Amino acid sequence: MSASQGRRVALVTGAGRAGGIGRAIAERLLTDGCAVAVSDLGARMPDSPDYHVPSECELDRTVKELSELGPVTGVRCDVRDEAEVEAMVASVVADHGRLDILVNNAGIGGGLGEVVDLPLAEWQRNLDVMATGVFLCSRAAARHLVGRGEGGRIITIASQAGKSGMPLLAAYSAAKFAAIGFTQSLAHELGPHGITVNAICPGTIDTPLLDLPGGLMEVYAQRFGMEKERYRSRVTRAIPLGRFGQPDEIASCASWLASEDASFVTGAAINVTGGQEMH
Repeated sequence: MSASQGRRVALVTGAGRAGGIGRAIAERLLTDGCAVAVSDLGARMPDSPDYHVPSECELDRTVKELSELGPVTGVRCDVRDEAEVEAMVASVVADHGRLDILVNNAGIGGGLGEVVDLPLAEWQRNLDVMATGVFLCSRAAARHLVGRGEGGRIITIASQAGKSGMPLLAAYSAAKFAAIGFTQSLAHELGPHGITVNAICPGTIDTPLLDLPGGLMEVYAQRFGMEKERYRSRVTRAIPLGRFGQPDEIASCASWLASEDASFVTGAAINVTGGQEMH
């Protein structure tokens, strides 16, 4: 008998990084009683060596550590690749017998800069991962969910930058705006099948990526001519709740959207921003 027997099965993409949102969501869903498949690229993106992508050993370590909480498997997938995405979903169904919940979390944080200096490759990479990747994963999951006929959940991690455009983030914002629009369209299409489709829009979340060299805090601090810690304080003061968010707080929202308590919620793009974004 499969260890997943009797459990709902969730697939969380971009979940290999310690301290990241995907990892927190996978952990929470396991705690909720789901069997979980975690996916990540498993190696640095060959066309962009400076992206901080989890290594194969980190994905393996994530699976090992999470297995203490419940049934978990790992699958390597580049969400930009149609064939790999189809194989990923097929693998999850083969391993666990079904798929009930998809969490589109895979993303990148590169491409920071003024539009006049933004290379086409950076623009395209953001759209490929965070817009096309969401489409490919959602399509593959939706085909299984519709075919099985028992409903389901599709949850996409968008961003407050998908509601309000921000300087230096044109490519990222465009991809996240696209993800929210796609969420609304798909919610219309899948509603008759009992499948809800929603997005979560995190604000400034305290993950390891935030403070990496060349990351968001450093680039924005340079733009405003101040040291990084001073800029962090400035951002904190601009958040009504007076602090950065935590990955667990995004995971709590995902847990709710995946639950029966959110059975009448679809097409939503829910802010989890501490008030930093209110639209």
